[in-house]
Amino acid sequence: MFIGKYFYGFVLVIWELVINSKANINMAIALSFLGRFDEAREILNEDWALMYVGVYVYSIWDSYRCAVEINKSHKLSEIEDAPITPSEVSFFDVIVLDKKHPWLGLVWSVISPGLGQLYGGSTIIGTFILGWWIFVCYKAVAIRSWLYSFLGDFSSAAAIVDWHWYLFLPSIYSFAIYQAYSSVNENNTLFDIEQVRYLRARADHLAQQHPADDVQNTVQIIATFEHSPFVEMAIHDLEKLGVPPHRVVAMPVENLVTDTHIIDSIHQVDGRSILDGAMMSAAIFSILGTIYGFVWYLGPIIWGLIGMVGGFLIGLTIELLFTKGKFRFTSRRKAEVIIKVTCQVSLQHQLLHILKARKASGFVIMPQMSESV
Repeated sequence: MFIGKYFYGFVLVIWELVINSKANINMAIALSFLGRFDEAREILNEDWALMYVGVYVYSIWDSYRCAVEINKSHKLSEIEDAPITPSEVSFFDVIVLDKKHPWLGLVWSVISPGLGQLYGGSTIIGTFILGWWIFVCYKAVAIRSWLYSFLGDFSSAAAIVDWHWYLFLPSIYSFAIYQAYSSVNENNTLFDIEQVRYLRARADHLAQQHPADDVQNTVQIIATFEHSPFVEMAIHDLEKLGVPPHRVVAMPVENLVTDTHIIDSIHQVDGRSILDGAMMSAAIFSILGTIYGFVWYLGPIIWGLIGMVGGFLIGLTIELLFTKGKFRFTSRRKAEVIIKVTCQVSLQHQLLHILKARKASGFVIMPQMSESV
């Protein structure tokens, strides 16, 4: 599911829920980590467990193989300049390529897995994860155990929770948070690529049709924008105002930013995520915290959350130790598009109003140069 092969993911998730339950694998894992090996051996259903192993190994191998193939396709798409569809209307939804805040997708998934995917525009996967989360929470009696845990009644929380079903939750929760964050980043990157191509194609077309000319009684204004729908809206508004298309030059900026940042934002995605290892570590330590929480004082809920936070910090620390060069916590704002407008002096005030309304980052009015005789 993380690499975008959703149907495969749905099949394997359903397989996991069914076969794991039939084989009692989660319970056997928990008892093994608690040192109760005889009980783990007795509770494990060998007929179902042997069936589980083959698909488990295959899914690990196939996800790695598919990621390699997807990376090859990505390289080819860059070489061939493959087109990107800015919008799509389907039976399920109307999908429009737009920029969103990655951290907001993350926060929605923290509140409830699936909501971050719906925020990012992934209707099918968001609905699936939301249904997956609700079903497993119901089977695990998780909501009531959370309530008891936060009220301090840890013994009741550990007593009512279903061990087997609850051990599905840490990996679901960690995956949903990070998948929402990374999918919004991917959409933002696609939006930037699509807009860069549009602006370059527009500039090439206008350069062929209208060579540069000098016009008296005009003013030149240069404005900077971030990549967003406001760029194209501003261009449309300027042309509607009466500025000829060839006097509106819009070109993407090549930013010379080399610092690696931990958190990607709507302003910049550096193509390298330091949070991969951190979130994987969070999932692993959350599962371990939950397992030992069944016998420790604070219970599986609190220890699962402690494991998630502690695992995230451990994974992030390891990632940063192996990161070369400087890094920042989050990306900085930057100019991504420059628009140069040449128009009649009489249109200057209306033009500035359009730039402000369409969220220009800044602008400058070029000084008039006197002609030498």
